[in-house]
Amino acid sequence: MKKTFRLTLLIFVVILLTLPFATTFNELLTRIVENTGAYRLIEQFVVPYIARIVAGTLNFLPGLDIKSFPYGVVVNGVDVRITWNCLGWQSFLLLTASMLVGFRGGYSVKSIIQTIILGFAGTFIINIFRIVFTAALVGWWSQLFAILFHNYFMTFVSIIWLLFFWWFAYRYILEDKD
Repeated sequence: MKKTFRLTLLIFVVILLTLPFATTFNELLTRIVENTGAYRLIEQFVVPYIARIVAGTLNFLPGLDIKSFPYGVVVNGVDVRITWNCLGWQSFLLLTASMLVGFRGGYSVKSIIQTIILGFAGTFIINIFRIVFTAALVGWWSQLFAILFHNYFMTFVSIIWLLFFWWFAYRYILEDKD
């Protein structure tokens, strides 16, 4: 029990230490992408698809009147615009960077492919959860809670996801080459 508590405490310390770096890094990446103009394709083709997923998911939550439009949702009469930057592309970039380090060693190709699929699928689901819950917070409480959740708490959740993902991959998926 003591060992578990120490490990949990250590994980929280690491998360708290990396949180300012991750938030600052996300802002830097956002500015770089905005300067290239590459985000316009994402807003044109990907955002409407994600907006439909978010609207469909929000319909399952109580106390919310949902209407969808191509670039977001209306939650209880409040427009929640989804932009290219809301899609969580930074977490995909962090996942990819962690894979460059995480796959060092001799792992089987099959287990690497399985790990990559799990990583991207899990990161996608985490990002959809972030958008859905942010929009729900707007409908349930206020935009302030939604902004705090979107900008800060989800960075924390993304870090926890990456820690869990790599623990799970090393423990259950990645196999040494024969």
